[in-house]
Formats: sequence, C-alpha cells, structure tokens
Amino acid sequence: MIRQNKIKVYIISFIIIIGTISLVFNDFGLKKLIRLKNKKNSLNINIQKMLSQQISLQKEINKLTNDTNYIEQIARERFMMVKPGEKVFRVIESKSSQ
Repeated sequence: MIRQNKIKVYIISFIIIIGTISLVFNDFGLKKLIRLKNKKNSLNINIQKMLSQQISLQKEINKLTNDTNYIEQIARERFMMVKPGEKVFRVIESKSSQ
C-alpha cells in the first residue's frame, strides 16, 4: 500500500513536470508568448517612428506647395539660385597648417 502510494506520487510528479516543461517550451508556451510580446513592442515602436516621419513629410509637402518663402529658401540653399540683380560671394576657407 505504501509502495503503491509512492508510485502514484512519482507518476503524478512526473506528469506535472512534463506538463510544466511542455507549457514553457511548446509552440504555444510561455517562451513563445514572451518572444511575441517583444516583437509586438518592437513593431509598435516602428509604427510610432513611421507615423512621426509621415507627419513631418506631410508638413514638408504642405510647405513646398503653399509657402513661397520656404520654396525660395530651398532654391537658394540647395540649387544656389539667386534673384535677378543679386550677387553671390563665395567664401573659400584657407587650409591652416598646424
């Protein structure tokens, strides 16, 4: 009787251990759940970055279509354009020997 009880305890313990291991490491286990939550957080961060980038690009598009001063500034800085009658002076930095 005592021996049968010990065997039952061992069998139940073995089943609990196997069940716990399978819960942690199977395809639907805790390990996969943690990995998926980390991936979800990473994707949410990427979404937030892309949304803020989209907002800044929309602002840039709005400026380029509506703001003539901004368009003029871009033309001057990027394309070295000048208004008629303006003179451009280029500053050449001399290389200093140390």
